[in-house]
Amino acid sequence: RMGGVSEGDDVLARWSDGLLYLGNVKRVDGVKQCCLVRFEDNSEFWVLRKDIHSCKTYNLLLFSSVNTTFTRGFLGTHVNYSKHSLHSITGYHPECHTPSIEPEADSNSWICRQCVFAVATKRGGAIKRGRFARLMQIMKLRLPYQLSSLDWDPQHLTNQQQCYCYCAGPGEWNLKMLQCGSCGQWFHEACTQCLTKPLLYGDRFYEFQCSVCASGPETIQRLPMSWVDLAHLVLYHLSLCCKRKYFDFDHEIMSFANENWDSLLLGSLSDTPRQDRCHNLLNALNSNKNRFVSGKEIKKKKCLFGLQVRAPPPLTSDSSPLITDPPINITQRRRSE
Repeated sequence: RMGGVSEGDDVLARWSDGLLYLGNVKRVDGVKQCCLVRFEDNSEFWVLRKDIHSCKTYNLLLFSSVNTTFTRGFLGTHVNYSKHSLHSITGYHPECHTPSIEPEADSNSWICRQCVFAVATKRGGAIKRGRFARLMQIMKLRLPYQLSSLDWDPQHLTNQQQCYCYCAGPGEWNLKMLQCGSCGQWFHEACTQCLTKPLLYGDRFYEFQCSVCASGPETIQRLPMSWVDLAHLVLYHLSLCCKRKYFDFDHEIMSFANENWDSLLLGSLSDTPRQDRCHNLLNALNSNKNRFVSGKEIKKKKCLFGLQVRAPPPLTSDSSPLITDPPINITQRRRSE
């Protein structure tokens, strides 16, 4: 038993996408402060204790189709709770909650940070309207941890504590996260309220400021992209989604770009006629052998293309052309467990 969690307990585990998933505790490691959790797809992962919430803590109407929305993910079911289906029975000292609980707060209507985030977070970006959206915005003005206490790698991509975002959950910078240009912290797509379109894996072409640094709503601005950047981003996203290296230009690369053209928010490239997109993307793939490899170079079909190094497209502000250490991705994470 560890901190109120025992083997066999049903739990909600916060994953690296910032969302909560249903699981069952199979083993407890008190020394490393983590639990082996089996999710609904029968996959098992070690999850830090800080990212595990016992279902005993909440009154959960888990199987109410009226109040609860289930979304299939690669771990199983992600649960979006409505205000009627999730109610914490945890008590807080006023100064122990972030933000502190005001003396005049109504104990019958006050909602804790955990419940607000459980309701408001979702794929593509957190909700933007309604009571829970407003509560979330207020709670995002302060982080529930000390940012200065985190130990970062030299490139400021990961920290040893696995503590990111407003939710203090785990994260993987290359899997749909935004980095604040002011404080350097990374934030989950699911916890942000500023996005107009969902993120692609590895898409860092944003100038983003978190609510803490902005002292209010987040600010975001799309950065300009070149055809080379677009080709790189599409290939990287497809490689993580499909777990392959090579993709057919016409049927996969070009098809994906055309289907998601408006969602890519390409700025000056957005007005490119469909008939010209093919030429520009193909030229980018063939002219940048430091980034891309063609199938004809490895005795495969010449219409196939892949990345020389599976890493997100670099920004002009990056200190090195490419991040040489392959970032953690879904496939590697599964294989290493």
